[in-house]
Amino acid sequence: QISWTPLLVLGYLFYLLLGAMVFQLLEKQAETHFRDQFQLEKLKFLQNYTCLDRQALEQFVQVLMEAWEKGVNPEGNSTNPSNWDFSNSFFFAGTVVTTIGYGNLSPSTVAGQIFCVFYALFGVPLNLAFLNQLGKGLNAHLITLERWVQKPGRAQVQ
Repeated sequence: QISWTPLLVLGYLFYLLLGAMVFQLLEKQAETHFRDQFQLEKLKFLQNYTCLDRQALEQFVQVLMEAWEKGVNPEGNSTNPSNWDFSNSFFFAGTVVTTIGYGNLSPSTVAGQIFCVFYALFGVPLNLAFLNQLGKGLNAHLITLERWVQKPGRAQVQ
């Protein structure tokens, strides 16, 4: 009898790694563009601070809000690490297939959003199969442990 568990675990990890690489590839460049654009606007704001009028301030606030919505931290500078580095991309891929959806990281490009839909379409059933197999494995080990604990001749806890 062939055990499918190792193959399922490897397939699941491969799927998460593949998703992380694609999300990083699709989103990191767009994030870098928005971060650079925000840095330029911030520099313009600081250079023009002495003669700032209401319209310029409103425009800066608009750029600030757009940067925040795209996941760019307005307090940071250009040396801030990317939100779409490999570890964050891997974490995001995991939240997609588990349907947890934790955090404020989400694809901002159309290609990233489309990929996310299809990634979830295949990833959620794969995750369910993985968790099902994991549950069966844990159940088998717990039954073995229960039999060992209840073995005749062992001291019973009352």
